[in-house]
Amino acid sequence: MQTAFNSLISIRFAIVATVAIFLSAIGGCTAAPDPPDRQPPAEQAPTAPAFASILEKYTEDVVALGAPSVHIQMNSRLGEWSKAVGVRSLENQEPAQLTDQVHIGDVTMSMVAVSVLKLVDEGKVRLDDPITQHLPELGDLINAPGAVSVRSLLNHRSGMPSYWEILLKSTPMREVLAKRMSYEERLAVAATVPWGTRADTPAGQPVGEFSYSNSNYAVLGLLVERLRGRGIGDVLAHDVAEPLGLQATLMTGAESAPQTMAHGYVLLGGERVDTTLPAHDIGNADSGVISTVADLNTFTAGLVQGKLVKAETVKEMHSSKYGDYGLGLTLFKDACSDNNYLGHVGDVPGYGTVALTSADGSRQVAMAVALPPGSPREEFDPRVNQMVDVALETLNTAC
Repeated sequence: MQTAFNSLISIRFAIVATVAIFLSAIGGCTAAPDPPDRQPPAEQAPTAPAFASILEKYTEDVVALGAPSVHIQMNSRLGEWSKAVGVRSLENQEPAQLTDQVHIGDVTMSMVAVSVLKLVDEGKVRLDDPITQHLPELGDLINAPGAVSVRSLLNHRSGMPSYWEILLKSTPMREVLAKRMSYEERLAVAATVPWGTRADTPAGQPVGEFSYSNSNYAVLGLLVERLRGRGIGDVLAHDVAEPLGLQATLMTGAESAPQTMAHGYVLLGGERVDTTLPAHDIGNADSGVISTVADLNTFTAGLVQGKLVKAETVKEMHSSKYGDYGLGLTLFKDACSDNNYLGHVGDVPGYGTVALTSADGSRQVAMAVALPPGSPREEFDPRVNQMVDVALETLNTAC
């Protein structure tokens, strides 16, 4: 390489000398003007990732329908995107900020599942232990037709009726939201309906098949508190928030809502009712946590990266053998890989939340919407289903 380089230099000098002699011979001629300076190409604005337009349109559409606020953050190797629009509350009209806390609803279950699985990692609990091994009083309280494993509670295959739907069939929602309930009180409500049936489907759901029930996580909350000797809020702070540095993630208590909380609303009897922090959710292991979209993305990413439980435990949580719902995680097909997206969806009065990550931790999206005020539904809100569709489209566009 060095010889070739030297030869090129010799040729260049020979050419220069020849040109010099030629110019000397025609010295009377006027030299051509110097070429104009080459202008650097104009800088082009960076192109926004394709998923940005999907999220922008969704945000515009849901605000146009009357959503008080929308908070979204997307992380990927193609770029990041975040936005907060609307107001924190319809009363004070303060502009929404990305750092606002939101009611994450059922996403709470994923965090409680982490605390249960930390007990498994420590050898204090096994997934196939009957729950009465650790909570013997449940034998009389829940009237189970047979053994109920910890695993079946985590993946909603215990067949236990859901106390939430039962309550709504017998009690006005305003009263349900205004009443603080213990785990035992919630489970006593569940025990009023035979096992293996759902309050909203008379034909029933066989035990052992997937049947989403808030009661499962009431039992798991009781399990965690019993074995840790602390309230569920303290346990989640130790197991989830502190290891990941989540400053805005906490279980709701009896105190007032933070000033920066995004408020949610429903219509009850034609009256708009604030559902921001109802008494029902105080210390509620199935839907009582508040957080931010940034914290939610940090949570799902930290989970798949093995920062909360062992790597083999994470794999068990979203194993394909569980179908669409693993151990505290909802699973969706990842169009970019042979794996699943994992995370959870929250649907509580006034709010919709979606927090999903790719299994390799390269893509996360968290969406929290204070839904347009309307009459609450007993079944899953279709507006939250739309959020899930948007989240999946976004993630699939960021391969």
